[in-house]
Amino acid sequence: MEQNHNPENCQITIRPAFDGGTDAIVFCVNDYYCPYLSVMLYSVIEHASPSRNYDIIILHRDITPENQNILRQMGAEYDNVSIRFLNVGSLICGYSLYTGGKRDFSIDAYLRLLIPDVLDSAYHKALYLDADMLALTDVGELLDTELDGYLLASSRDLSGLATYYGPRDDLKKYRDSILHLSQPNDYFIDGMLVLNLDAFRKSYTSNELLRLAASRDWLQHDQDVLNLICDGGKAKMLHASWDVMKPYRPDLLPEPCRVELAEAIKDPKIIHFGGVRKPWKNLDSPWTDLFWDTAVKTHCYKEIIYRLLHHDDPERKNCEIITRINNGEIWFRHMAKFNAA
Repeated sequence: MEQNHNPENCQITIRPAFDGGTDAIVFCVNDYYCPYLSVMLYSVIEHASPSRNYDIIILHRDITPENQNILRQMGAEYDNVSIRFLNVGSLICGYSLYTGGKRDFSIDAYLRLLIPDVLDSAYHKALYLDADMLALTDVGELLDTELDGYLLASSRDLSGLATYYGPRDDLKKYRDSILHLSQPNDYFIDGMLVLNLDAFRKSYTSNELLRLAASRDWLQHDQDVLNLICDGGKAKMLHASWDVMKPYRPDLLPEPCRVELAEAIKDPKIIHFGGVRKPWKNLDSPWTDLFWDTAVKTHCYKEIIYRLLHHDDPERKNCEIITRINNGEIWFRHMAKFNAA
């Protein structure tokens, strides 16, 4: 699929916010997810280096002007932070992209496939990050990753690998028979990606990537697509500490992966609240306190709490987490209590 990049394939682009800027940090979210993104944004800015510029671009289809303004103001007092929005919804119109009916997964995840085209050619690298994350160090360091000879850099999907090697071999059958990966242990998670934009532009257009994404119901969506095109050594493996999730069965991992996971949990750089165990929904989510310690510093924490207390699932109306929050027992002792009624 080697082709020259055709600028006419993309009519929506954004130029660097800073003079001489060549790197960007990109998120892809919908309007509903903005409060949770605000927590991640706060953690990124909180750990930002004063000697680096942070050109943050949020790709979306439906974020309201009100929410754009709330998020944009988070970087307003910093000369080295820019937060901008780019509506790219028209670029995925007409593509049938599989979501599997998952509550915590939307078509907006596929927007990351547009990054090489919608970022102007002046950009050479982009760091993509999921919104359901929390940075514990300067994420800008990832943009220093050497990418010569690679399409991207990421870290192994250790949670997925634990399932891959588990007693239920559905995922193993799928990855082996559908993806045919030459190095299945190097299957990476796409919640954190350092993209070699020049290499992508020489190899694929966004239209080609979207057509591939729409060609079948991929079990893990755009993540499968990226792993497929990077098979054969086109993805550089970074340490799992840059995208840390706790597998249910870490004992099932190969020994080198178990060691890497233990190191990552001991000293995480980016925590990823992947899957359904989100700290804004589940009391037993790993690193829940770290999330809420950051959330209460944002302008969106009241909305996050309101959603938790007024959850639309009838079975959770009187669950333990709501009772304990109303009693002021967890997380919010230093905040006004919210009434679930």
